[in-house]
Amino acid sequence: MSEVEIGFDDLTVLSEGEADVFVLNFNGDEGPPPYYVTVNGRRFSFTGETFLIFGHSASLSSWVREQEAEGLLVLLGERDDRYLRYVHDPAAELEEAEEAAAAS
Repeated sequence: MSEVEIGFDDLTVLSEGEADVFVLNFNGDEGPPPYYVTVNGRRFSFTGETFLIFGHSASLSSWVREQEAEGLLVLLGERDDRYLRYVHDPAAELEEAEEAAAAS
């Protein structure tokens, strides 16, 4: 599985309807997009789903709101004519940290 680590300076913001979401451009990269994207210590994983770049407005903003309502953070990766969906679950990150602390 591939992974890339970036900072907020590598991202742009896409505003669609009632949703604002960070976007990482993969168009200049060779090979397949990474499965994991780490942004300032937060690891986002690819959901396996995409949006078309053109004609996505209603479904994209709805999806972002649904993910945020579940407590997830979202990120999009732009590749060719699609946005790749990435999510990060802060609650899972906290659980992993608690398990690691209990094991020590």
